[in-house]
Amino acid sequence: MNKIETVWKMKDYEVAVVRELAYDLEIPSSVAHVLASRNITTVSEAKKFFNLNLSKIHNPYLLPDIQKVLNRFNKAIDNQEKIFVWGDYDVDGITSTAIVVTALNKMGANFEYKVPHRMEDGYDIKVHSVDQAINAGAHLLVSVDCGIVAFEAAEYAKTRGIDLIITDHHHPSHDGKIPDCIGVVNPNRDDPNYAGEHFKSSDPDFARYPFDALAGCGIALKVMLALADSRGLDVHEFLDDLVEFAALGTVADVAPMIDENRVIVSYGCKKLSDSKKPGIKELLRIAGVKEVTTTSIGFQIGPRINAIGRLADSGTALSLLLADNDVIAANLANQLNNANIKRQEQQEVAIQQAIKHVEEQYDLERDHIIVIGMEEWHPGLIGLIAGKIAEMYNKPTLVCSIKNDGYAKGSCRSVRDFNILDALKSEEAWALFKKRADGSTVCGGHAFAAGFELATKNIPAMRQALNKYAENIIGEPIKEKLIEIDAKMMFSELNLKTYIQLAKLSPFGSMNNNPIFLSRSLVIHEIKSLSGGKHAKFKFTNGEKMWIPANAWRKGHLCDEYKVGDKVDVVYTLDIDTWGGNNSLTMLLEDIKRTE
Repeated sequence: MNKIETVWKMKDYEVAVVRELAYDLEIPSSVAHVLASRNITTVSEAKKFFNLNLSKIHNPYLLPDIQKVLNRFNKAIDNQEKIFVWGDYDVDGITSTAIVVTALNKMGANFEYKVPHRMEDGYDIKVHSVDQAINAGAHLLVSVDCGIVAFEAAEYAKTRGIDLIITDHHHPSHDGKIPDCIGVVNPNRDDPNYAGEHFKSSDPDFARYPFDALAGCGIALKVMLALADSRGLDVHEFLDDLVEFAALGTVADVAPMIDENRVIVSYGCKKLSDSKKPGIKELLRIAGVKEVTTTSIGFQIGPRINAIGRLADSGTALSLLLADNDVIAANLANQLNNANIKRQEQQEVAIQQAIKHVEEQYDLERDHIIVIGMEEWHPGLIGLIAGKIAEMYNKPTLVCSIKNDGYAKGSCRSVRDFNILDALKSEEAWALFKKRADGSTVCGGHAFAAGFELATKNIPAMRQALNKYAENIIGEPIKEKLIEIDAKMMFSELNLKTYIQLAKLSPFGSMNNNPIFLSRSLVIHEIKSLSGGKHAKFKFTNGEKMWIPANAWRKGHLCDEYKVGDKVDVVYTLDIDTWGGNNSLTMLLEDIKRTE
């Protein structure tokens, strides 16, 4: 395999600032380095960052169209009109649905709900979504985590006499157009009625919602809290009941871990760790999670929720989250776990096929962006394949599942500072995507992840268009992987006291990444392979009797490249290993090089 060189770069900081923070906050120098590298340079800024009080959650009444939406919800609840909730099949969509369903149930609403089947229903509200709501006897259709470009469905709903509310967080159409319905609650809107970067408001009192990076479940949470408040109910009781779902979806959707997302996730993780919900308790048990963190959500809990929707029916995962019976919950948790095992097996086969394709078809010295596709790849796995290939080759990657109708369903993941959505919206690329009946383009997402459909015959042209765009934006192809290091760590600082201070910066995630440290001139005390050579496990010393363990996930090849006694420099994050009931500080290895 083409080996991607890694470049280590220390983040910038001022020595005087680090000294002042370490002294005044009484924290290790390495933790002060992390604060300074993230532009937290004063004690007051640090204390503000550490403060995750619930008062930092923004006022939901500032969301666009919120009052019109609350009025329609209240009318439906008061008159016992049936409400039909339409979700999405990923963790964000499933937890968003769980939030709305749980809240409406507490309010005594008359409702039905559905998370769509990935293969049978596809993504977003469609004409058949409206028909299903009407057939259920609903007068109000509500979307969660989707709908911002559902123009055809919105028009169809109007002709059929059913009201539509959209709650979403995805970016709207680039021309500012939004679906015509009761209300569109999405702080990412930018249109004449909710002015932003491209549109200006004539109202001098207009103010946008102060945070535009909530996940879909965050939007659902805020709408339901506002609805509870509008009905004179105990908002804190609703928050306590709903925040577990919001924490799961926010982390799994890789929403930026800043602003109120940090508050939601921090509070939600505490609630999850001591959850009284049978479904969540069973999910934690089968995933082997005792204390919920962003890491355990990202690598143990979230994948199990996602797996069932990737390969089968995501409704099973929703049923687990909503379960109120221990026996039913245990059965559903087993189904999710079995689906995750099957997903892992299929994913591994597909990734090896993708690697072979890239090695044979690409000149990685010249290509900026990877575009690949195969008929054998399950549509539910293409996002995972794209993520892995992007990580391995450090290049934005589009992966397509080729269908037998002449079209391909695609998913993409980006790297570093390359905005993949901007690339997809470039003139040559945008023209290649499939168009809906109303003329809108089947493509949408975020700066680092997106989904799309295009004619299979257009895949080569897409590769050419995106590489041409990338060449104009970044020039030479990215030939190495940059690892940005927050701080150097002395061996003497590698202890639980440092970890406890470091944990004050959590929850970690996008835009508040788990800090990466550098330790130099360590000696390999022990090295062994795990899982048939898939992983590697080290013990490092500073040449004395003390040692610290290190796990190198998916880096089993290191066992062939290093030996006991080698002196090395390592970059890593820190975690607590609870295996066997112990709580031991452990390195999670990012990279390793021999000491020069």
